[in-house]
Amino acid sequence: MAGEDKTEPATPKKRREARRRGQIAKSQDLSSITVFVCIIVCLHTVGGHSVARIQEFMRVALNGLSNTNLTTHALATIGWNGVMVLALAVGPIMATALVAGILVNGVQTSFLFSPQAMKPDFNRLNPLNGVKRLVSSRGLVETFKAVAKLTIICYIAYGTISSSYPEMINMMRKDTTTFLGYIGDLMYHLALRISMFMFVLAAADYGYQRYMFEKQLRMTKQEVKEEYKQIDGNPQTRSRIRSRQRQMAKRRMMQQVPDADVVITNPTHFAVALKYETSGMNAPKVVAKGADLIAKRIREIAQENDVPIVENPPLARALYKNVDIDREIPGDLYAAVAEVLAFVYQINQKRGAHARR
Repeated sequence: MAGEDKTEPATPKKRREARRRGQIAKSQDLSSITVFVCIIVCLHTVGGHSVARIQEFMRVALNGLSNTNLTTHALATIGWNGVMVLALAVGPIMATALVAGILVNGVQTSFLFSPQAMKPDFNRLNPLNGVKRLVSSRGLVETFKAVAKLTIICYIAYGTISSSYPEMINMMRKDTTTFLGYIGDLMYHLALRISMFMFVLAAADYGYQRYMFEKQLRMTKQEVKEEYKQIDGNPQTRSRIRSRQRQMAKRRMMQQVPDADVVITNPTHFAVALKYETSGMNAPKVVAKGADLIAKRIREIAQENDVPIVENPPLARALYKNVDIDREIPGDLYAAVAEVLAFVYQINQKRGAHARR
């Protein structure tokens, strides 16, 4: 129904299709702030060592210029050494950012790789679609988030710097190295405070993104019914399949009646065909059974193939109700069935003796 509300959770099939298209709950803010925090911590840990390494290289390189002929090879060597020092200084920071980005995105997406999501979507380049996104409810929420974040970040920065202002004035009277070290430490703590706030906000954003994702995936009751019909098959089709299966099973059952040793009847309501082989069976086995019309057909096949028919209503009912096809009879029916089989064997012996005469 067109106006039906989407109140039902998404089915597993719809979730798999959405994941295949790359549609998942993900917060870009959480990814960005996690990478930023890792970079800040890495800078604070190895930044001093990296700066010292660059300073040492510059000191050695500049001192060596006065004692070195400035040939092309010498300049190339100095340049290559400079690249290596810079790579060793910046490498840990870049590696940290790369690993953090991969991990945080992988955790959010369960390391999803969707080629379909990588296909270019030219609708995103349409200015009208961009305007629609800006004025949509989601666009307004994103705008409000951006303004709120900027306001709170400015407040945190103002509070941190203003509380440290007197000490900063005192540090300005000291040597440049001490002053720059103090400023670096101040910026580190400021970045951490802002990062912690942003991280909390990003975690809330991730929860909001999951809520919106689940809301978008919701289905109407009719959609759920139609999808389960597609998965399980149309009820009429299933009914026809079951009917054919019953017919095939019935045909196979009837094909075993000519090989039975005896057919026990009710005499008209039930018919059960038994077979016993001393070499491969522990007890007689039910090879066919049926009621009413099927029982009649079993009797007819037995008569056509000279299979003995014995009327024993209590035994026929017990076998029909308690023993499935291709199953051996239970122990409590051994005695009654043995009597019937003994009777049948006697009849068969008499027939054989009469035929030899």
